[in-house]
Amino acid sequence: MPNTIYRNFRQIADAEGARSALLAEGFANSAVQLNLHEARPLTTTTSAVQHIMDSLTPDDVDNTDKPDRPAALLSVDVDDDAQRDQADRIMSRFGGQEA
Repeated sequence: MPNTIYRNFRQIADAEGARSALLAEGFANSAVQLNLHEARPLTTTTSAVQHIMDSLTPDDVDNTDKPDRPAALLSVDVDDDAQRDQADRIMSRFGGQEA
């Protein structure tokens, strides 16, 4: 059963490493897609709201004011459960987390 699996990566280098490993293991280039997460630019309004929310919850000690966001999303088209398991193992080795 054809399917696509998605994994988020904290570092772009990890996502690129997983992509290279998938290709080395025989996954087709067209079946593996790497998308970078781009931070949206702050407008004056969103910046003001963010500062207000941060001032209401001053949690610099545990870094909750600055969430750890993924840097890249890797998607892989798989044809069957065996390919799915193989792709999942490879991406897990590089720190991929379910999207």
